Amino acid sequence: MKRILLYILIFFSISSAFSQEKIEVDKNYEKGTLVDGYKEGLWSYYDNDTLKIQIDYSKGTLLFLAKDTSEYAILTDNGWEMSKLDVYPHYLGSNNEINKILYTNLRYPINASIKKIRGTVLLGFEINLQGKVENIKIIKDIGYGCGDTVLEAFKKVPNYWLVAQKGKKQYKSRYIIPVHFKISKKNGAKLTFKKDTKKELKKLAKAKEEHSPARYFPEIVITSIGVTRSKKIIGYKTKRERLKRFPNTRNKIYR
Repeated sequence: MKRILLYILIFFSISSAFSQEKIEVDKNYEKGTLVDGYKEGLWSYYDNDTLKIQIDYSKGTLLFLAKDTSEYAILTDNGWEMSKLDVYPHYLGSNNEINKILYTNLRYPINASIKKIRGTVLLGFEINLQGKVENIKIIKDIGYGCGDTVLEAFKKVPNYWLVAQKGKKQYKSRYIIPVHFKISKKNGAKLTFKKDTKKELKKLAKAKEEHSPARYFPEIVITSIGVTRSKKIIGYKTKRERLKRFPNTRNKIYR
């Protein structure tokens, strides 16, 4: 009996060593199979519910790329120019996944929120002939850590891209991701947004002109809800009573 039990244990230990854990992934932007944590077989990727790319990971081949007749920024012998392509530069996955990564990791810097700093950060990057991102940089910043947080969030995006191709020739390409930091405030039950200053809008227009041509991602919006202050005494008859309750607030208290 002991010998039979031993054989059974050996059999199950060998089986578990060769077993593979398969997980079916079915999200709104990607579908496929994970085997021991790795993508295998056919994977389909969607941008806003539209099939964009299909890849066979078992064979390492691109099976489908949706048609796109718009223009992309590529580096030619004459410099950067916009051009229609046979194969356009695209993340090897869904752009919705990029948005998810950015929104998950982006935070409104505390100092920027306190100072009510608002405006648009522009992050630029290039895709080289090996399908890797390079020359990642903030080409327009609004300060107070906003550019740094955009840069760090983007670095979490997996570095796998399709190379731009026209005819049989491949090209470097470039993108710009605009991230708009907005300050909102409560107006009754509604939220209203403070408009960007004229100075900020001029800086944005100038930065776009200096880095043209470029292909732009849809804008990412990060919002901070402004804190309202009141000089009124809330529930305390005298200034002394209020300062005794809130010793660090001086003449103002936060609601």
